[in-house]
Amino acid sequence: MVEVDNLERTISILAFLGVRLLQLRANLTIVIYLRKHRLVEEAKKVETQSCSRVLEEDEWKLLLQIHPMKGLKPRDILSMIWVYKVITKMGGFNDTKRTGLAGRGAIRMGWEKLQERAEGYKMAKEMLVLNGAL
Repeated sequence: MVEVDNLERTISILAFLGVRLLQLRANLTIVIYLRKHRLVEEAKKVETQSCSRVLEEDEWKLLLQIHPMKGLKPRDILSMIWVYKVITKMGGFNDTKRTGLAGRGAIRMGWEKLQERAEGYKMAKEMLVLNGAL
């Protein structure tokens, strides 16, 4: 029954990933819906939510290094809308139809690229700690 155990582990990991990606996409979809119904103040509240609800600290700091945001102070937390745009851009989304909504494929590809870079960052950080550099 080793295969069943592996399948259960895989499903639990992918379910966790799916929830994080859906949270990211839902934040922008809700904003578009609220603006469409002229609920601008509510849309701004959703847009300015902290990305720490979806990303770990290392992940959003890495995103900031990949795509610096002008005028952002180090103590400021990035907004969900900014994170969504950066991740979808990393996934190849160009918004040629001017909808602002990326498909699941672009979100997933951008997410995978971020996770690959985050994994490399964490490994490099561990190596520096082991070597006494940090």
